[in-house]
Amino acid sequence: MPVESIKRIEIRLINDAHLLPKGSLSGQGLVRYCEDSRGLRISSRGIINILISDSALALRDLAGQGSTLLVEGSFLPSKDGNGDAAPIPTFAASRVVKLWGPSGLEKLRFTLRKSLVQQLRGLEWGGFAAALLLGFRDELDQEVTALYRKTGSSHVLALSGMHLGIIAALLAFVLRKPLGIRMSLFVSLGVLFVYVYLAGFQPSLSRSLLMYILMLLCFFQGIPFSLLPIIGLSFIIQLLIDPVGMASLSAMLSYAALTGIVLLSPPILDVVKGRLPQALAASLATSLGAFTATAPLVAGFFGVLYPIGIFVGALLGVLASLFMIGSILYLTVSYILPPVSTFVGLGLEVLYRIHLLLLRYGANISVEWKNINWVITGLGSLAMASLFVYGQYRGKTKRTLTALD
Repeated sequence: MPVESIKRIEIRLINDAHLLPKGSLSGQGLVRYCEDSRGLRISSRGIINILISDSALALRDLAGQGSTLLVEGSFLPSKDGNGDAAPIPTFAASRVVKLWGPSGLEKLRFTLRKSLVQQLRGLEWGGFAAALLLGFRDELDQEVTALYRKTGSSHVLALSGMHLGIIAALLAFVLRKPLGIRMSLFVSLGVLFVYVYLAGFQPSLSRSLLMYILMLLCFFQGIPFSLLPIIGLSFIIQLLIDPVGMASLSAMLSYAALTGIVLLSPPILDVVKGRLPQALAASLATSLGAFTATAPLVAGFFGVLYPIGIFVGALLGVLASLFMIGSILYLTVSYILPPVSTFVGLGLEVLYRIHLLLLRYGANISVEWKNINWVITGLGSLAMASLFVYGQYRGKTKRTLTALD
């Protein structure tokens, strides 16, 4: 059946549909069958993007992962350069004929996710909290999204190892004494799996969970490990499990950023040690390492860089971590001790406004590097990495000679 003749499809969503700034609903799903205008139907297989313009806002609270939709519309002309190595076809739906909600565990997941979002809805900072905790950006202020983009700090909003690490650290703090190290690690793994399932198995979150599992296996088997082999092994496993997801730009950026952090953060931290407070120095080293490694990819796909993101991103990373911890506390007490949640909410409101001030200031001084060639950017990244390593070497040599004197 020619693609241009397809007028109706049935699709099962593999992620939660989200609202786009222009008002359409967007998601991805597995096609079950296609039908043309004459009613001729053929079974189909494959992943497609779907854009729904019919009652999008009302459908958002119904169309979750696991939902099945029967829609009418047409496929959009294929485009290259949309951020994926293998562009995925997009079906623009003008009418939703029928919708079946998720069932079983997916229904439980969707209900719990919707309940958490509802708990944050209506709060000044609720949209930001939902974006940080669940990756739900439908109610994130568009000004905030634009400011993050202009300051080159959008990675702070993307669910990644930072978010999983914060939850793992909180669980370790709470569970280690009452349960002991081994049992607390097992319980933490279960909670982290539930969290990733709730937020959605995005490439960066899946990578973080997989690395956590591999590190636990090494720990329990008494096998010494370093992060680079763990990163490599998780990359291979994830590539075998989800080759389509690993072809996305988000997956490439996730692995590039983590590799840059692991390789470059130690020498950067060694260079700035003693010149800045420890927490800020660590955040700056992480931000600079990630920027150096991902700059060629960003330049290649978008042709633009925002170097201010190195510094603003470091500060925003610290604020986002504090805000995420506060948001988890707010959600916990809002179910257990609702009166206390008011005071936690006031603290989060202050933190959110500080975060906005930093974003606006960073956007005002931001400089946009346009039409950047990825080859030149790659060479620049290599030069920067070499300088960091050389700076660490010189610093260690100087300290050694001083000690000998």
